[in-house]
Amino acid sequence: MNSHHTARSRWMRHLAVAACAALLPTVAACAPPGSGGSASGPAAPVEVSTDLGADPIELTLYDGAGLKKIDEALIAAFTEIHPNVTITARYDPDDVQAVNAPRVISSANPPDIARIIALPAAVNNDQLTSLDPWAQAYGWNDLPAGQLAMYRVDENGVRGSGQQYTMASGFTVTGLYYNKELARRIGMTEPPKTLSEFETALASAKAAGILPIMAGNKNAQVTFAVQMMLNTSLGRDAMNDWVFNAPGATLDTPTAVDAASVVADWAQQGYYPEDTNGTDATTAAGRFAEGEGLFYASGNWDSSTLQTKLGDNVGFMLPPTRDGSVLAMSDPVSNFAIPSGSDNKNAAAAFLDFLSSNAGRQVAVDAGFAPSGNGDVPATEPGSLGAEVQDAFSRLVDGNGQVQFVQNATNGMTGTWLPQVQMLVADRTTPAEMMSAIQSAYEQDLLK
Repeated sequence: MNSHHTARSRWMRHLAVAACAALLPTVAACAPPGSGGSASGPAAPVEVSTDLGADPIELTLYDGAGLKKIDEALIAAFTEIHPNVTITARYDPDDVQAVNAPRVISSANPPDIARIIALPAAVNNDQLTSLDPWAQAYGWNDLPAGQLAMYRVDENGVRGSGQQYTMASGFTVTGLYYNKELARRIGMTEPPKTLSEFETALASAKAAGILPIMAGNKNAQVTFAVQMMLNTSLGRDAMNDWVFNAPGATLDTPTAVDAASVVADWAQQGYYPEDTNGTDATTAAGRFAEGEGLFYASGNWDSSTLQTKLGDNVGFMLPPTRDGSVLAMSDPVSNFAIPSGSDNKNAAAAFLDFLSSNAGRQVAVDAGFAPSGNGDVPATEPGSLGAEVQDAFSRLVDGNGQVQFVQNATNGMTGTWLPQVQMLVADRTTPAEMMSAIQSAYEQDLLK
């Protein structure tokens, strides 16, 4: 068990922090410029404390509406520990939350905790509070390195290093679901770990009249396969550098083109449904649940439905790689930050700390996500598909293999990848043209 979040170590640490609070740095939170905010000038310095006392504290939390279930569960669990704290949540529709967030967090009455998508922009606009003082107080520096990279921004606006500004409520984890009955029909006795083993399974399925890969490419699900190949071809660091907007990062390289060529070959060999470009993700999941397809690339969000439909006949595996290493797309559910204008930064930071506690990790898993931070795998139903997903995520974290989704590189990347992967499977573009178009759009987005 991770001692960082045991009750005893937390209590002892809080006593130590309280004893030396005067030695900790203070945080001067500057009001954000313009953009609907009426506040101006620096906010009062904050003396960092992990003691929330007994007086009533009111916090507000801002997120996307689709995450209301996990947020409400986290709030309930946190306020049970801190009954003097009340957290009121407000939500925007998921498709506009990222667009509205800059205005919301820079308003005259900003939330105390807010989900942030465009992290570098918010940091550059002085809209967020640096969490470094609380990271010192709570010991966040011992969180998994791959997760900390997602929370940090340097002085040049590049993610991956620098000061910490966010903490995740939990994580998504992606991989491949597989139909065990169909696997037995082709002699696949265990999930493939290497790309070579995976391609052997795909060819065997096609030869046996079984659809190798179910995908709803109306929602760009083939992007999963492209990034799977990019991850294993370019490596974790290069992929995260691209998503984090590191200087000089590019996907317009011979290696990246070769990676996309593998997926183009799969499409030409008929490994995807003929109607994949007209099939959405929900329909694809339903067809896989009805027994169509050996593999289905998706994430933790489909585990409950597939368990209900397929029972013990479905398994989950991390994406195969060339050398059998662990790499998978895994993003924060909500990357929560404390807006600069928050009046309750210490209480907001206590909520962020709770997210990676044993109790907070259990809430995330109960809501169907993977947990934030370190520790034992939270409790799941033994032998269930959910337990298999959580075990896979634990291996991913232990192997430092979390890679952010390529669509998160810029605000416009989702709209760029969709037509490109659709044209790729329809043989209407080449892998070289595709990667050139994606890199060009990426660079244009970064100039905006």
